[in-house]
Amino acid sequence: MSDGVSAGISKASNGFFDGGAIIHLKLLFVAASWGLAWAAGRELALALPEAIVSWYRYAMTIPLLFIWMYFKERGSREGKSAIFIPRGEMFWKLAWIAFFSTFLYQLFFMHGMERTAAGDASILITFNPAFTALLAIPLLSRKLSRNLVFGLIIGLAGVGIVTGWSPNTHIPMNQRLVGDFLIMCAAGSWAVSTNLMKQILESEDIEDKPSPIAIVAWASFLGWLLLTPLAAFDLVTFGSAAIPNTEGWIWIFYLASISTVLAYAWFADGVDKIGATASATYVYLVPFFGILSGVLLLNESIGWSFLIGFVLILVGVKLSQQSANEAEG
Repeated sequence: MSDGVSAGISKASNGFFDGGAIIHLKLLFVAASWGLAWAAGRELALALPEAIVSWYRYAMTIPLLFIWMYFKERGSREGKSAIFIPRGEMFWKLAWIAFFSTFLYQLFFMHGMERTAAGDASILITFNPAFTALLAIPLLSRKLSRNLVFGLIIGLAGVGIVTGWSPNTHIPMNQRLVGDFLIMCAAGSWAVSTNLMKQILESEDIEDKPSPIAIVAWASFLGWLLLTPLAAFDLVTFGSAAIPNTEGWIWIFYLASISTVLAYAWFADGVDKIGATASATYVYLVPFFGILSGVLLLNESIGWSFLIGFVLILVGVKLSQQSANEAEG
């Protein structure tokens, strides 16, 4: 989920090993924390109703995001409110981002993780940038190119291999297929929100333009409001079964504070210090940590399909992103 933080940062990439060891250790931690989030999601999805887990998570996340936004933007909004407050048309733009990036994404994510393995899901979500490039055609008026078509075909072949030949056969295949499909839907919904965010950040007609962190904070808040009726339904329906135990609260706190706010902050710091390209390379370590956490915490399996599928997805994503970069150029 790094796209939401980095989408609006255009700092050129420096040498990969520039910036010092600390920044690279932070980015490695970011990749590990995002990988572990898949195992956390699986644990929570098996223990609690899906909507209320996401509601708890964002109830913790939102105050931290607004505190981060306040300190990041303090003193930089001369003649304006201390923090960005969406009004008019901008409010509705952020509401749509919230619908896709928080409301839909979280529901697809949690329902998917209830049905599929953490390792499988962490590889499938890597296809997200290819979805983003595809959806940029209608949303950002990009052109359909041969590279994008080839990239989508190759990437989807990798998805098919991971899904069809998963080593995690302890999960019934029909259940796993549904879960994998929902994870792909989560990737698609995040890709829509990424392009909607780019629409705002690339626009030259917005007088009071929100920063990336302001967009993320308000989209999280508005998405949390959208989740509230479903969370209330879960609480009424399941009663005490919708209240986490101690382990559940620890996982929710981890997802909210570590893998969301702290990881996003450190990833944004990496983009600022060494550039977007060098920072983004760490994102490709996320599936490794996702698979590792699934094996160590959930007794999941590793198989040849992971390696072949992951390589094909990466090739597909590379072609798709190359197509997107050419279109933006």
